[in-house]
Amino acid sequence: MATQLDVTRQRSFDFAVIGAGVIGASTARELARRGASVVVLDRASGVGGGCSYANAGILAPDHVSPLATPALLREAPLQMVRRPPAVRVRPASGLAPWLGELAASATPTRARVAQARLRQLANESTHLHRELGAHSLNPTLRKTGAIDVYLRRPRGRVAGLLSPTEVRDLEPGLAPVAGGLHHTEEWVVESRSYVRAMLDDAMAHGAEVLFGAQVQHQLLSGGRVAALDTTLGRIRVGHVVLASGVDSGVLADQVGVRLPLRGGRGYVVDVAAPDGALAQPVRLKEHRVVITPLPDRVRVAGSIEFGDEARFADLRRADALFEVATRAVPGLRGAPVLDRWAGERPCTPDGVPVIGPTHAVPNLSVATGHGMWGLILAPVTARLIAGQAIDHRDDPGLAWLSPDRFARRGAVLRRSIA
Repeated sequence: MATQLDVTRQRSFDFAVIGAGVIGASTARELARRGASVVVLDRASGVGGGCSYANAGILAPDHVSPLATPALLREAPLQMVRRPPAVRVRPASGLAPWLGELAASATPTRARVAQARLRQLANESTHLHRELGAHSLNPTLRKTGAIDVYLRRPRGRVAGLLSPTEVRDLEPGLAPVAGGLHHTEEWVVESRSYVRAMLDDAMAHGAEVLFGAQVQHQLLSGGRVAALDTTLGRIRVGHVVLASGVDSGVLADQVGVRLPLRGGRGYVVDVAAPDGALAQPVRLKEHRVVITPLPDRVRVAGSIEFGDEARFADLRRADALFEVATRAVPGLRGAPVLDRWAGERPCTPDGVPVIGPTHAVPNLSVATGHGMWGLILAPVTARLIAGQAIDHRDDPGLAWLSPDRFARRGAVLRRSIA
């Protein structure tokens, strides 16, 4: 993949997609397949430099939910004192009002409507993932099912709860547990392989992909983005798609668009897969830890931390998640560690993604804020962005995803281009 701008070729594109993660790569592919000239810009040195580097890797449409829910408000205090904590909050500038807005968004009615809408999108997007797999464009996609495991007997009645014996019959690699739930309609995808496949297909349809290309300024003319100044030179654009995770907020602010994003830091540990460790993903319900068998490794993922965006990650927290995982899957003990990582999931204060154009800058679209659901929602996000930007479909039913829901008065457009 290219790392510098070829001055002998065009320096003007129909679309510039900023961000080459799961969202940006999917969007670039969708736009290129529709015949647009596309350039993808990412400041990282290669695939997976940001939050798409690693995640739980599960497509579970019936588990998709907005971040802002009454359940979050009820459970967060308990999860903050659990060891290791599944939720952590550290004081940071601007975080308190952001959390206040999150709490205000967590009303039962709003959460119920948002969840229904998100799950509809997630089911549509899972279907698109499967279509990609059928065309050899989703190389690690496989249907596995998954098990929710309770290490202690849950309070109250849980519909469909399996006995400890039934859970062990499904997954013999588990330690004795109190019970569980089996979900058959779930799939596993390794995120970096997905991103590579999307970028490869985008390039096969004419897109250029530039790594090491940090966007420094968006230059405006007549209220529209006319060009991007990057570390690899200036690029003239017809339309810009912001898909760079948490960084999208800074870029949006350059042109007077408010995106109140915060990073929800998550941790990952990859270990070499022991023989017969797991056949399907396991979610440890009390600890919010996910254990996913991938083709060449087992991944342990979990935690969400707010207020840590400017701090270096303490990877001992990843080790603590792995220790919890070994209690449920003893076969993981002693497995060689292949990787430890932390990344900032882009989160919005109302708990749902930002997808679509903004009226403030007519040729700017936003595709970020997916939180934990970026991988599953990537194909449908790409379809929505392309439908709006190329087909000019203005669907009032998508207003709940619009970046304009965060609009502020008196926004100043800071830069112009001659």
